[in-house]
Amino acid sequence: MQRFNRWGLGAVLVCFSVSSGLAGGAPGTPCTQLHLPATWDVRAVAYADVTGDGTPECVLSVWRPWKDWPIARWSASGTPITSNHDAGGDSSHVAVLKPLPGGKYRNIWVGSALYRPVTRLAVQPGGTLVTWETTYAQGREGRPVAVSSWRWTGFGFGLVERRPLSAGQ
Repeated sequence: MQRFNRWGLGAVLVCFSVSSGLAGGAPGTPCTQLHLPATWDVRAVAYADVTGDGTPECVLSVWRPWKDWPIARWSASGTPITSNHDAGGDSSHVAVLKPLPGGKYRNIWVGSALYRPVTRLAVQPGGTLVTWETTYAQGREGRPVAVSSWRWTGFGFGLVERRPLSAGQ
């Protein structure tokens, strides 16, 4: 477990970074047992209650093939997520999954393609999600350019704070 007080974020719970897939991530939690789509490249995992329902969820930072919103079929000008992907066509997402027996899960929420890809994530006591963000040009291994905190709104996550990072941080 790491603490990120350097940015004034307080104690952080259950932060695991993984290079690919869930192997080695969130040991001893149901998150390691999830049967996820083969196209998901899991970059980080946290096991904590971010929704406030009293039971923990698997919170994942994933890269997967980019897909536009379904409404794009009727939009001549595109959608706000049109350019949220890397040169290879993959986009970054945060997923909140409720683990079920046998490696199954229920989607609680899987966000749209992020404007700022997430390289790491963690959950603070009380359920605040903390993300380290890079750019699509830098890719999955990119240096974080900002750290953000998010709270569950019931429909998704609302931004609490975003702090830019300098090259030395």
